Amino acid sequence: MAQKTKKITPVKRAVSKIDVKDFSIAELARELNSFNIDNYWDLGKFLVDKVMPVARKQGMFEDQVMKMISSQPGIKFPFSVLKQCQQYYSYYPDVKKRSLPEVFYFDLATKVDESKRRDQYEKFALDYKWTISDLRKKIHDDGLARRIDERTKYGFDLRERNVWAFDTPDPRFGKPNFKGRIPGQIVANALYYYTKPGDYVLDPFAGSGTTADIIESLAHFNDRKFKLYDAHPIDERIARNNILLTGIPEQSNNIDYIFLDPPTEFTQKDSSSDFEVSLDASRADFLLKFKGIIRECARVLKSGGKVSIVMEPAFAGKEFIDFPAEATQLFKELGFRQVGKVYLPKRSSESSMRIAQGIAEVKGIRALSSDCKELLTFQKP
Repeated sequence: MAQKTKKITPVKRAVSKIDVKDFSIAELARELNSFNIDNYWDLGKFLVDKVMPVARKQGMFEDQVMKMISSQPGIKFPFSVLKQCQQYYSYYPDVKKRSLPEVFYFDLATKVDESKRRDQYEKFALDYKWTISDLRKKIHDDGLARRIDERTKYGFDLRERNVWAFDTPDPRFGKPNFKGRIPGQIVANALYYYTKPGDYVLDPFAGSGTTADIIESLAHFNDRKFKLYDAHPIDERIARNNILLTGIPEQSNNIDYIFLDPPTEFTQKDSSSDFEVSLDASRADFLLKFKGIIRECARVLKSGGKVSIVMEPAFAGKEFIDFPAEATQLFKELGFRQVGKVYLPKRSSESSMRIAQGIAEVKGIRALSSDCKELLTFQKP
């Protein structure tokens, strides 16, 4: 028999008095806080029926309103919960008349994007008398199967969210034990999202040739052209060039996409291991180097071309420099528009955080260190 969860009794509430003339985010936050934290469907109904129509009349996007509400002091619902409640009610306004317990429909609304698949899962749950655990396992297993199918189709692990975590580099891309090698799956995903057939791809910090390996070995990218440069080439496909000394040896307005993965010496390393380092000096050095690099990217890119750069913040004791934000500002100063931001958690085998933490403890300093890089993507106007 399917598990039957106890129906949540809605809290009786006064009818909202919010209207267009006195629209207030603070008032909305107070209204939402009057809901029981477990009454997801009632909260979703309030958002969809009361808040969103008013927001649209004010010319505001739905997500924008919910983010503003969730940032109010004292609000007990984070944005993610508000979004889930909105989806729950939007997909199942008739949930109280349906045959399965409400928790089934909450999971379907928040974990399954396609309406056809939601209907199929509902039918299976009824026909086979699933428990909620059965449903969750089926959704998880189907998601895993789709990932395998996608790899078969494209030849690599495609990611559909903006967190690309790869603990093991694909052995086909890049050379083993090469210092600074990032998982080739990151480059493959970047090429998938930010290039199109026939594009000319440039990698000025080619390292061990990961970009070339991907384009040459994956049929999905075989129609891309590429050019690789590095100050210390170790592959015949890579031309020798130091971007800081001679720029990018390409004609202006000639490149469709640039992938930048600068070596660690181009930015301040995760410097919890050296608490005496001056981050002011590191920031000045960073700005000097990257202004020139970004100008060269602007020169060689075609109009509408894109550039992605791998960056991470720097910590030194209690000091901190947000290098991704610094890079974003430099690109925007040259007219670029940001079109992507992806988080790249470091692999568990990377021990810099543990080493830094040990040194911090010895020195008696409470210090953070970076455990996540960012892939920022910008488009030339």
